[in-house]
Amino acid sequence: MPILYFLTVALAVLLPCKAPAAGLDLFATHTVTVQFATQDGKPMADAEVKVYAPGDPTHVYKIGRTDKNGKFDFGTDRDGMWTAEARTGGEVARATLRVGGTGDDQSSGMSPYLLIGGLGVLLLMAVGYHVLRARSRTPRG
Repeated sequence: MPILYFLTVALAVLLPCKAPAAGLDLFATHTVTVQFATQDGKPMADAEVKVYAPGDPTHVYKIGRTDKNGKFDFGTDRDGMWTAEARTGGEVARATLRVGGTGDDQSSGMSPYLLIGGLGVLLLMAVGYHVLRARSRTPRG
């Protein structure tokens, strides 16, 4: 039975998300995809990427690696000008991205309150199930 609980919680968390990784970033309000290429136009595959938040160019917000097509996805927690930098071999590519502020609702993240509330409901259901099951096994007499 514990595996059933785990699968139920995993599905409840991951189904509303566009990508499973988005389910891990509770406070992301936007998901951004950047594609990096070398000077000759080839994708920067498996390049190290560092992302810097708006107004904080000295502290790395997120570190990761590009996929085989040079793409890197990350979640942002606020609007503004974000900077992403990819390095592979001797090449460096930088991208500055405006996130939000266009008036369009591009939010792809899930509200952390909704997520935590849903997990709380699932926890209460599991505890209730165990209580009822324990009561049904108790000998009466």
